[in-house]
Amino acid sequence: MDATTAGETIALQPGESAPRIPRPDGARAPLKANIFEFAVGLSSQLQPMFPYDGAGAIVPCAAVMQGVDDGHYGHFFHFNTIEEIALVYGSNNAMLATGSVFATQPLHGVNSFLKDPADPDAFILITITQHQSEDGDQTEAVIFRCQKCSHELVRFGYDATPHDVAGHDASQWGGGPDDRVPMFATLWGSVSAAAEYNHESVRTCPECGHVNPEFPTHLWGWQRWVTQWRTVNAARKALEASASTQAGAR
Repeated sequence: MDATTAGETIALQPGESAPRIPRPDGARAPLKANIFEFAVGLSSQLQPMFPYDGAGAIVPCAAVMQGVDDGHYGHFFHFNTIEEIALVYGSNNAMLATGSVFATQPLHGVNSFLKDPADPDAFILITITQHQSEDGDQTEAVIFRCQKCSHELVRFGYDATPHDVAGHDASQWGGGPDDRVPMFATLWGSVSAAAEYNHESVRTCPECGHVNPEFPTHLWGWQRWVTQWRTVNAARKALEASASTQAGAR
């Protein structure tokens, strides 16, 4: 008996059922990375480890937190219609033990996850993985609340439709349809939300009057990643323009 999967005919042994998982289609070639080596070069928390974040892709992102002098990492909430899975590869004096794995709720709090963020020996190396929407129906939001009374100060919602799904609009973060490297929407949304929150008028709670501290964006690195994303795409276009000019001059 034969079975056909992914355009190929496979001979089945007696009593053997047809495979349920289709063969790779070549759209995303298998890649591997060592999380410990990768994390050394992080420019941003929640940095994607692989260049695949289209519809249906599994997107592992790395983060490294360590104690800082003032212990101020800030706190915010993240909402995602797509479930996320956290895996701790190593930690010390952290709220999450080495080897911990768990699924987040659609709305979940985010901080350093360190018991004492001012302890220079405290650290955590973690990946957060999400399975991108298959049909593109994906939205996210970054939320800041008053640390005293929990009143919502900022809710920055955005369309996180994967870049290869009809209806995706790269112009919302200053991109275009010809971007060589697609934006990772969560990083752009985090940058935008923090920028809105860091105005003192916004950080001052209208309910209790508490003036919340600025969010320390330099410790999270999102802005650097977004800025480099713009530069990298501009560099790619400059290379293509130069190649076209050189070809025309021959």
